[in-house]
Amino acid sequence: MSDNYPVPQKDLSEKGTKGIMSTGAGVGLLAINALLGVPVLGWVLSAGLLALGAIGLFGKTKTDKVSGSLLSVAGVAGLATMFLPGLARGLLSIGGVGLLIYGLVNLGGFLSGLRKKS
Repeated sequence: MSDNYPVPQKDLSEKGTKGIMSTGAGVGLLAINALLGVPVLGWVLSAGLLALGAIGLFGKTKTDKVSGSLLSVAGVAGLATMFLPGLARGLLSIGGVGLLIYGLVNLGGFLSGLRKKS
């Protein structure tokens, strides 16, 4: 019975935002993981992620700090491919696929909520 009630605007916008951001982050993490196979480019990319993450950690909002932490972790994992290539690339792959699935589930909830709203 509650399936026929309209979805609140706030819930709908949160699901849409989480879906788009998580899906984009998952695809980006998988792309970075693929680029880490190129020796010099992978190291430079990892150092850049680490630097961007450090800048984000000094941000004022909670979102800045969370995204800075995630970028820092991705940068450290990328640099770890020099020492533990299998483990680091496996963790980045699992993280990318997990973010992609989470994003697609949220996008599905968003589209379902849009149908209920109309």
